[in-house]
Amino acid sequence: MLNYQERFYRELHKSSFCLEVSYRESDIYLSCDKPLDETIVKSLLKRYYDDIASYIRSYPNFLTSLTPWKEDPFAPPIVKDMIAASKVSGIGPFSCVAGGISWYVGKEILNYCNELILENGGDLFLKINEDKKIGIYLGENFSPNFITVKIKKKESPFGVASSSSRFGHSLNFGRADLVTVVALDSLLADTFATVFSNKIKKIGDIEKVINEAKGYSSIKAVVVAFEGRIALWGEVELDV
Repeated sequence: MLNYQERFYRELHKSSFCLEVSYRESDIYLSCDKPLDETIVKSLLKRYYDDIASYIRSYPNFLTSLTPWKEDPFAPPIVKDMIAASKVSGIGPFSCVAGGISWYVGKEILNYCNELILENGGDLFLKINEDKKIGIYLGENFSPNFITVKIKKKESPFGVASSSSRFGHSLNFGRADLVTVVALDSLLADTFATVFSNKIKKIGDIEKVINEAKGYSSIKAVVVAFEGRIALWGEVELDV
């Protein structure tokens, strides 16, 4: 499992119930307002992980494609949504694999609770009934090495994802210490965190990325950490 130091987020949720579950290369951490059966959570994680793995066995290039994948009416629903999200962002569908799993597992878990924060590989599924504070890990180039931001409650579930050129396992072509995106779902947050992180190579790119984000109604907030600077835009506030 991912340990505390490796997670993008800190102090996710002061709730009554927390759980960590792993399956193959996927590890999720969740907190919610009601106790959950670990076997149910693991079965959900296994189902959606295996859906993606099965599709890759049939189409190996799906795993490595850096460009959007063609629509496939016969693909599992989670794969269809990965294809759709990456078509919006313009990069490969595996850019939102962690977001896809967090989104699908999270939606299912809401059948058993009212409030939930679920992390999978730097991607969050959130259904929160009040504003929350989340600590975002910035890496060792910052001191302190994390910031706390306020995220506003929403009627519907939404997603938060982070991408870094300096830590984590995702392919990254940029230089940003961290880019965090809040979006209408975890898949869009995931793929756009990668897109925007790839584009940060100099200080001037921060403003360009934020201006680009403003053009998407599905993107609600962006946080960029780069060369000692932190920029925020949208429905997120720095907690000082």
